[in-house]
Amino acid sequence: MRVSKEFKVGLLVLLAVFFLYMGVNFLKGNSIFGQNRQYFAVFNNTSGLVSSNQILVNGVQQGTVAEIKLNPENPKQVVVKFTISNDDILIPIGSKVQLISSGLLGTKALELQLNFDPVVIAEYIKNGDTLSATIEKGISDQISEELLPLKQKTEELMQSVDNIVLSINSYWDTSAIYVIDESLYEFRDGISKFGDLARSLTVLVENESRVIDNVLNNANDITKNLANKSEQIENVIDNFSAISDTLAASEINSVIMEAKTTLSQLNELMMKVNNGEGTLGMLMHSDSLHNELVETNQSIQKLLNDMEANPKKYVHFSVFGRKAKILEK
Repeated sequence: MRVSKEFKVGLLVLLAVFFLYMGVNFLKGNSIFGQNRQYFAVFNNTSGLVSSNQILVNGVQQGTVAEIKLNPENPKQVVVKFTISNDDILIPIGSKVQLISSGLLGTKALELQLNFDPVVIAEYIKNGDTLSATIEKGISDQISEELLPLKQKTEELMQSVDNIVLSINSYWDTSAIYVIDESLYEFRDGISKFGDLARSLTVLVENESRVIDNVLNNANDITKNLANKSEQIENVIDNFSAISDTLAASEINSVIMEAKTTLSQLNELMMKVNNGEGTLGMLMHSDSLHNELVETNQSIQKLLNDMEANPKKYVHFSVFGRKAKILEK
């Protein structure tokens, strides 16, 4: 069976159109054989974003912008539909889409900022849902934010300079000139008095120069004496060093250690007394001894009272040596 040339040409045209379609989708980042997942984002202004712009995840393209149109319910909003071609990329709930500049020439792109919060990482956004959208500040916006405070401060400075100039102009009259002349006169008077003081100081220094020379000579003699006595000073220092070495080599350290041990033992004893341990601790913390002393005191007081009331009951006086009667039971 022979195939006509027209059939061959038509087949070649269809194949060319098919490969062209696949090449265009491949360059756009769309899936050739599968269905891409579609998501939506709402912006107030897309700032030059066009279809087929990239969808980036950490700088790597994972999809493209499919469609950009105004929201029919609110024309102030722009609805952007984008697709994700990588099936391995799952979008957790809470993720955002940010409109950014992907190049120096101002090329726009959408950056998918995935939410890696472990609380919601198990829940993902479904195909066709809408993500929260933000817009990255451009270079011009950043420059405006940085220059605006500088501009305000410059304006305030210029206003302050204008106020100063106006104040000087309003003050610069005949009265101001008179005040300046008075100030200059007082300044000249002050300089004259300062000259008189300088001359007085010169005379004083000349008169006291001999005293200063004597003081310097005495200081020179003192330094010479110190230089001559340097060996003796060194001997004194060596003696102090020997004394300190002797003290260091003595049994002061052992005495200090024994004192520390004694203080430690005394501290332990006081802790035991405070805790009620031992005889002394029991006496400190128990009221039995106090109660017994009180009872003994009361008994002695009763005995003394009884002896005072009935002295014959306890003491017998006999002038003739009378024998005491023996009481029979």
